[in-house]
Amino acid sequence: MLKRLLPLFLLSIILTSTAYTQNLADSGYYYQKIGFKDKASGFFEEYLYTNYTNYQVRLDLAYLYMDMRETNKAREQFDYVAKNSPNENEVKMAKDALANIDGSTGNNNQNQQTTTGPSSDLDSGYYYLNQGNKKKAAVHFERHLSQKPKDHKVRLQLAYIYYDQRKLDKSLYNFEYVGKRSSDAGDVEIARSSAFAIKDELAGTSKRSLDLYFYNYYDSFQENYIANLVMHLNFRIGPQFYAGPYLDVYTDTRSSKTLVYNDRFVEIGGFFRYNILKNLMFEFRLGYTKQIDLDTQRINIKPMLIYFNRFGDAKIYSKSKSTSKTSFYMDIYYAAMYDYKYKNAFLQATMQQVVRFSTGGYSYVENYLVENAQFDSRKLDYNNYFEIGTGIRFKPNVAIFPVIFVEPSYKAYFYGERKNSFQVKAGFFLNFRTKI
Repeated sequence: MLKRLLPLFLLSIILTSTAYTQNLADSGYYYQKIGFKDKASGFFEEYLYTNYTNYQVRLDLAYLYMDMRETNKAREQFDYVAKNSPNENEVKMAKDALANIDGSTGNNNQNQQTTTGPSSDLDSGYYYLNQGNKKKAAVHFERHLSQKPKDHKVRLQLAYIYYDQRKLDKSLYNFEYVGKRSSDAGDVEIARSSAFAIKDELAGTSKRSLDLYFYNYYDSFQENYIANLVMHLNFRIGPQFYAGPYLDVYTDTRSSKTLVYNDRFVEIGGFFRYNILKNLMFEFRLGYTKQIDLDTQRINIKPMLIYFNRFGDAKIYSKSKSTSKTSFYMDIYYAAMYDYKYKNAFLQATMQQVVRFSTGGYSYVENYLVENAQFDSRKLDYNNYFEIGTGIRFKPNVAIFPVIFVEPSYKAYFYGERKNSFQVKAGFFLNFRTKI
């Protein structure tokens, strides 16, 4: 059985690897476009690691480094193109850029306005921005916008400055202003995508936040409706430390004391979480739980170690005139935990390879491959399986709205007499967090 599943799993990875590497470059251009320069350069660097002969991307990375005032990194990339590219135009561009870098000495002061200075707040803003003084540039841009609040290009520039300074609330205000008022389709797409990303970042770093996960579906093989709700109220008690109350509910419509399809319970309590790394966290829960099928109530202890990551980036917001509507990303999730109420340890792993087609605004359609595996220390049949499937998802044009999905899959069990199964799952999920 496992021998039959392994080729399918490997094939799903091979088929998506080429698209994934290309999407690294696409993600770089996307984040460069919306002004997230550090993130853009990271995608370009990862792309070039396996596509080192793409000299156009290397040139674009070099120019991005110049814009970020990382001259040594820029010089390294220009020099590589000048020495290795077979394209004469690329070589000429690289050599010209190197000549400009080498010519950038103290003599540049001759080109600066040393007598009269900039003639307006707008000129002063760009003058100080070019000098690398973003603090003074922001002051002059703010003065300019007080007189011309509809200058959306300047407001976008100010939003980028505040984001680089980690003044996320001010950055969000300016992005939202442009997103609601600009008539330029490109500016609206940039502003709304950036605002959405900043809101998520604010939720993850604020003193108080709420996160909610609600996943429910109908399983055709079990003829069963399954639902899981997890909610945290987060209070930041220190750098990377959070605590607060939680609610965890898992149920279905068919399990019984004599035939368990899923462990059903309702649990409420308090948690403590430490973010070890950006995508690695440890959470400790202490709660009161009711086990539905076992008809018991008890205090529960549940330590959890969770890792998650996304490779590539999905396009967040798309206007009708957008030239780029397709994006690719891969999500992975691993969790190890001990659940005292079941006196059982669990390992979980999920991987998805996703192609997203933006259909306008926040709406999209996704086609994906998914691989799931779960193990427990008690070797209960329904807790030990491997599952592979594909599916399609749809999200309407509302920023915070459930995602509807249909997912056929094949599930193979490792222990017991439970038969392997093919099923179609259909339902919706909502993954939401916000600053409060």
